[in-house]
Amino acid sequence: MRFSTRFAGALAVTAFLATPLAAQTQTQTLPTWVEQMEALKPVGKHLLEVAERDDTDAHRVEMNQHILGTVANGYLNYVRADPARPTFTPLWNYAFNYGGPNPDYAYMFTLVDPKGTYRISGYRGTSRFVEITQQNSDYTTKPMGGSPSPTNDLDQLKFGADRYFSVILSAERPAGYTGDWWPLAPTTISLLMRKNSADWKREIDPRIAIDRLDEAAPLTTQQMADRFSNLKGWVGYMLEYTIGLTRYYRDHHGINTISKSALMAASDPFKGQIYLDGAFQIKDDEALVLETQVPKQCRYWQILLADNRFATVDWVNRQSSLNDTQVKLDKDGKFRAVIAVKDPGVPNWLDTGGEEWGIIQMRWNRCTEAPDPVVTKIALADVRKHVPADTAVITPQQRKVLLRERREAAQLRQLW
Repeated sequence: MRFSTRFAGALAVTAFLATPLAAQTQTQTLPTWVEQMEALKPVGKHLLEVAERDDTDAHRVEMNQHILGTVANGYLNYVRADPARPTFTPLWNYAFNYGGPNPDYAYMFTLVDPKGTYRISGYRGTSRFVEITQQNSDYTTKPMGGSPSPTNDLDQLKFGADRYFSVILSAERPAGYTGDWWPLAPTTISLLMRKNSADWKREIDPRIAIDRLDEAAPLTTQQMADRFSNLKGWVGYMLEYTIGLTRYYRDHHGINTISKSALMAASDPFKGQIYLDGAFQIKDDEALVLETQVPKQCRYWQILLADNRFATVDWVNRQSSLNDTQVKLDKDGKFRAVIAVKDPGVPNWLDTGGEEWGIIQMRWNRCTEAPDPVVTKIALADVRKHVPADTAVITPQQRKVLLRERREAAQLRQLW
């Protein structure tokens, strides 16, 4: 998932979804529960149409649940969020599935005040990496203009016993303070944390807290009411924006192909990470074979499939993603994956979840090279003709075992 300044202006969000309730009612009194619920009413029908999922009962029920998840997500990360009393809360995962969340990341979020002084502390753990990006958006409107959003890495810090760390985040270094310090940009109003774990079962997730050190008043009753009234802004922006991304990649990158992201920009806050995006659209008796060289050195890389809303295909119960610890490389050092609706019986199957069309996404993170994969559309029956002869055969029973192991490992991640 990647919301950042590089997407500002790339996609439009319908105006009525981003209009606060107070501006609509023109009332001086605090809105009632009924008024706030009324403000959410038009969101569901509108987003069903935008997602092109208002065609069957199954699609409508699924989409309604998807939207309800965004309401819960908005309550957790926006309505109840207070820059004076911050906590890192879950942003995107298998329940809050928007914008193609990477299954290897635990995404956490908090709102902050750019004038505040914060202390981030905790235990590093053994996960692959942890990055915290300063953002100039709270996800109810498109990002504000300004300088590039800085991203800091926990591995920049000094660690004590048990890999404990502590860093101050503020506009200026506190007087007399000699410990770790990160500058807080004047446009920052939120922090996005990405905790990467490649070996889901064995790596130890970090434990991280945030505290505001300077005195600040908590949200007023009016501010809390305003947040609740603008919950539809979070829901509308989050979903309409990410749905729009899938159409952008399909139209600009092509179908049954993948290429380096056309939305990359110099202001990219995730330095050293190259995204590759494209769309898949195959029938039940077809498959895509994706083939690529692998960088000689790379901090991390992975691939995932998402549906046409940019919801990552269920990675807990399906093998819809693979990372550098999960793949099976061929003897020639290449990575070959088979994208298909039905199990082709190979180790590197990527399950579309039965989606008619969706997104293919890869990322090379701090790699010595950024290879361009080749995607070939074939008949499902011909898969063995397009992979090396010594590619292992995965039987249905073996697949069941592998999926049970995957399900266990996915649940062992610290996502909540």
